Amino acid sequence: MVIVSIDETPDYEETARLATKAFDSPGVVFDPEHMKWLYEECFPGGTTVVQLTEKASGCKIGQLAMVHQTVWVNGTPEKAAQLVDLFLLKEWRNLERMRMLFDEVGRQFAKRGIRFAFGMPNVQAMPINERFFKLKAFLSLDIKLGFALPFRSKSVHIHEAFHKHQAEHFISIFNRFATEHSETGLRWDGESLYDRLCGYKYKYAIHATDSLLLISSPRISRGIPYTLAAAYLCAPGSTFEKKDMSAVTRAACAFWKRPIFIYAGFNRAIPTPPGIRLPERYRPSPMLLQMRDFVPERGKLDLDRFQLIDFDFA
Repeated sequence: MVIVSIDETPDYEETARLATKAFDSPGVVFDPEHMKWLYEECFPGGTTVVQLTEKASGCKIGQLAMVHQTVWVNGTPEKAAQLVDLFLLKEWRNLERMRMLFDEVGRQFAKRGIRFAFGMPNVQAMPINERFFKLKAFLSLDIKLGFALPFRSKSVHIHEAFHKHQAEHFISIFNRFATEHSETGLRWDGESLYDRLCGYKYKYAIHATDSLLLISSPRISRGIPYTLAAAYLCAPGSTFEKKDMSAVTRAACAFWKRPIFIYAGFNRAIPTPPGIRLPERYRPSPMLLQMRDFVPERGKLDLDRFQLIDFDFA
């Protein structure tokens, strides 16, 4: 017999092992330390883990995690949750058990008054989210690739690696680029941005002019090193200038000594993100944001930005 419940005290070592086994894909290995940070510290709302267990043994056989967030919509905070880390061990997979998971997730949304459900699934999970939780395609993120001459100009006065042990220093910097309540999207300020970058999986650096901040990270794809532009954030009240974007992007490539850069995201404040848009056939990931609004009568969601720091990719 299989039962559904909330995993109040996740065993991250075991969950990572089971997730890796369930995905059964070369190169996909779940890191328990990263998983713990994502669930407990990455976003301020924490995470609700819905699990399936085999009653006789008490062993977990699958799960779906709800990472709680707050989306500001026209100056009003709305509860949201991103659905991540869905897995069900192969020998236990069937439609009934998948529905058990999603039905309990639905009950948790209703119980907690959560308005928005988001997903950034892989190709295999997209139809599952749509079938069992009615998530629909909402926003396709452009993936931009470019080559920047690695060079730091004088206008880039902040240019340094991020270190979690310098909390006060980085919170002070990030507060200068805090998002405004009038913007529709996740709210970022000094403390939340600092917490977002304190994970164990990736390295980060920051590069800023007076009006624009870039958070960057070194990555490798198919053996090719590149600089990931994880987020561009404008200082409140500033006017976007293309030269600032070029300056911080070149500085990031110089910092990591990787002239190839990639940006995937959407930000109305930056009308012309850098790079050339990858055609669909070359996209390594769908980068498709799925969404369901449980209270659509409150008005249509029209995001001002959604970048890699807004979910668990970066």
